[in-house]
Amino acid sequence: MAAVLIIGLVGCGGSADSDLGATTSPAENVVSMNPSSSTTSSTPPTSVTTSWVTTTTLTVTLPAEGPTFGDETGVLLLLDDGIDGLTAVDPDRRMVGRSVVEGQRAGDEQYSMVRVGNKLVVGWHEPHAVDSATRQAVSLGHSTIFVPAAEPGRVWMVDSGSRIGSAPVRVWQVDVVTGEAIDDPVPLEADGGAQIGIKGGLALQTDSGLNLWTLEDGQVVALESTGPGFVHDVFDNRLAWCSGECTTLTMTNTETLETQEYPPPNGYDSFSYKSHFSADGRYVAALIGRAGSPEATGIWILDRETGQTRVVSDPETHVDYLAWAPDGDQLFATSYSYSQPHTVVWRYQISDQEFTAVVLPFGGSLSLVVVDDSVVDAYIAGEPVEPGKCQAPSVYPSGRSEICTFGY
Repeated sequence: MAAVLIIGLVGCGGSADSDLGATTSPAENVVSMNPSSSTTSSTPPTSVTTSWVTTTTLTVTLPAEGPTFGDETGVLLLLDDGIDGLTAVDPDRRMVGRSVVEGQRAGDEQYSMVRVGNKLVVGWHEPHAVDSATRQAVSLGHSTIFVPAAEPGRVWMVDSGSRIGSAPVRVWQVDVVTGEAIDDPVPLEADGGAQIGIKGGLALQTDSGLNLWTLEDGQVVALESTGPGFVHDVFDNRLAWCSGECTTLTMTNTETLETQEYPPPNGYDSFSYKSHFSADGRYVAALIGRAGSPEATGIWILDRETGQTRVVSDPETHVDYLAWAPDGDQLFATSYSYSQPHTVVWRYQISDQEFTAVVLPFGGSLSLVVVDDSVVDAYIAGEPVEPGKCQAPSVYPSGRSEICTFGY
């Protein structure tokens, strides 16, 4: 059966690998801020109450029948296949569909597939916005890559020519519904690589932290640290990020520069470079593990309203990707399974604090997006075939022209 594992509660007080967009800005236009010198809260937990419930089986297995997680989730898991499409998993009906996504292509860009409203934004060189229900695609124009924007319904286009990280760099915002540019391209005259949008600008990764660049006046504010900065996510004016080996998770108000710092929970020493806000911004979930290891062995969840944190973990498996369901009550994490025979999936439900881990009997996936299962017919269709006849692609282009469906 599926494993129901840890629930932990913690009362809590409040040289980058990529050289994207490396250009130089005038020194007089840069304001340096060390998070520790701004308004910062790094108070360690004042009390710890942790209860552990572990599975008694040697492997995390699927239920013999019925929904994958024991009860219905109402969601569809969309897993980037790393080539030119995705693998859709319906955990309630235990069905899988593999298909090509228009505009998707193999590459090493930071964002390969993200959800922006009811659109999937995919690809590089010519990113596309794909309606999650109809799968109708709109070209967003030509740029080297895209990164998410803080403003709803938009992405930033980041153009550095034929190579990621080449200079000069131009940036502009695009409406994902119409595909039209919001404004004209402008030079990105600031040190660092564009990682994510902030309100009115971009957060740029540098070897010593982050630069916050503003479109209106070109102002650059440096968030200095002892190592390269890594951006996790943004919600409104809150930026989640870390530096170096990610031994502290930092949340910065990009308007006031007020900063809060959070240490890893007991038993862990690193945030694994991935954290995400829930849709309403109330919760932040972060993968946690050991410093220097890409594998996450737990999820740390912060309730920003109460300051409480929870830790969920499965001692038998690890995960690499993290995504919230649109309703903000369910959190999912999956393992990197490209060219692998299995995919680990964790599910945590905020409302009842139930955590389940399963191992699915198929692989071929990278990053994760979660959508409502009302769109399932756009991704899982046709007569099911044997799993062996519906393998994940391994070369680009995959050559797949129709949806390939199988059960598990």
